[in-house]
Amino acid sequence: MILGGVLGEQAGMDFELKSGFILFPLLVHSLDLMVSTIGVFFVKTKPGLPSLKPSYGELEDPLDILKRGYYVSLGLAVLGLFYICKTFLNIPNYPSAYLCFFGCSVIGVIVSFLIVLITQYYTDYQYGPVQSIAKSSCMGHATNIITGLSVGLESTGLPVIVISIAIISAYYLGEASGLADQQGKLVAGLYATAIATMGMFASGVYVLSMSGFGPIADNAGGIVEMSGQDEAVRDITDRLDAVGNVTKAATKGYSVGSASLACFLLFSAYLDEVQMMTGQKFDVIDITVPEIFIGGLLGSMTVFVFSAWAIRAVGNAAEDVIKEVRR
Repeated sequence: MILGGVLGEQAGMDFELKSGFILFPLLVHSLDLMVSTIGVFFVKTKPGLPSLKPSYGELEDPLDILKRGYYVSLGLAVLGLFYICKTFLNIPNYPSAYLCFFGCSVIGVIVSFLIVLITQYYTDYQYGPVQSIAKSSCMGHATNIITGLSVGLESTGLPVIVISIAIISAYYLGEASGLADQQGKLVAGLYATAIATMGMFASGVYVLSMSGFGPIADNAGGIVEMSGQDEAVRDITDRLDAVGNVTKAATKGYSVGSASLACFLLFSAYLDEVQMMTGQKFDVIDITVPEIFIGGLLGSMTVFVFSAWAIRAVGNAAEDVIKEVRR
């Protein structure tokens, strides 16, 4: 909201235009509540109870059911964001600016979707990373820990790349809107990054509500086991529990991803505050330049990913040694 007010001042907008930029975050949060609530109503299984037998081919994947509601929320969020951008960020002097801002919000929605997908890939038992940890567990405790560490460290790579692309895309898409101050300097890049962050929050209520699925499914499994139910019932709750672990992890990944986008704005605000207090400009290494900020993110991520690959090589060698010793 503060960035919107500052942008309005710099671009010489009147009060009515400026108020649209200030109110934008509140409108997105209201949209979030509505589209997430509608998405929740699509979380339901097909009619009819499954028969309790060892084969559960007729059961729907619980994660697919949850993701169905998420896709509905995302689709409605994109439509709502277009309406908000066209209504509140439409500047007569820059007729195509609202389309650039809408593009930034769509970037945020895409980042939100990709972060959830990447988290699912690294935490769902149907994919390679979790299966590799399970395979290493057959060799003993040490290989289990080694593989788990390597998978955990490697999982930082893809989210950082996605966030880096989002920051630089949103920044320059915002500048493409053409909004400039009295000196002709383009000023919309920072606010465009904020719009991308708000785009991530356009379905945030739904993503955060998924985290409640894990503890509920976990407790259901405990009740089934303590009450001595049939083994087939426990099989169903185990499957729900596994999905619950994925949804909890997805919520954490989503929170970290949105915080990473917001960090760029916080660094800018912090440096502005320091410059006002000290009267000195910090322009030797200016972390508010998107390329420099992204360089820091990628440089930090490289340490984790290369360490992961080195640890995995050690783990693979250890597994081969254990296999040979057992033989």
